[in-house]
Amino acid sequence: QIYSTEETKQVLRLSLTEFSLPKFYLLFGISKVKSAAVIAFRSSYRDRSFSPGSYERETFALTSLETVTEALLEIMEACMRDIPTCKWLDQWTELAQKFAFQYNPSLQPRALVVFGCISKRVSHGQIKQIIRILSKGLESCLKGPDNYNSQVLIEATVIALTKLQPLLNK
Repeated sequence: QIYSTEETKQVLRLSLTEFSLPKFYLLFGISKVKSAAVIAFRSSYRDRSFSPGSYERETFALTSLETVTEALLEIMEACMRDIPTCKWLDQWTELAQKFAFQYNPSLQPRALVVFGCISKRVSHGQIKQIIRILSKGLESCLKGPDNYNSQVLIEATVIALTKLQPLLNK
């Protein structure tokens, strides 16, 4: 068994219980259901009553992503204590960084938030890149205030910079 300590088992039990609560459904963007399993295992093949319009996808707020990421990070760190050579966090950080600094209107804001939440160290170059992304988002907003993607990108950069700022050298 990989997770041998009682402390790790307790963290996993508490996290599973917490994620099963209806208040957490909202964080995962599925608050309009009575059970998460209803949505997770719904298939148009098995459930003919399901049609694309019958379930309206909720938006996934970046603040919700921040909370979910921090919860997942807590689980990962608890498990990593029992596995001395574990590189999960390094791999996750590397992937988050890759997508955070790569233009993609759908993924980039989310990756910036995740990168900010899970990073244990940050370089001045990375901060500079995030500030450039913030600058491009602001420029885009000035061209048209109705640009939703730019507003989300600005919010994501502010969240990331807020999380990363304490990691910088004085």
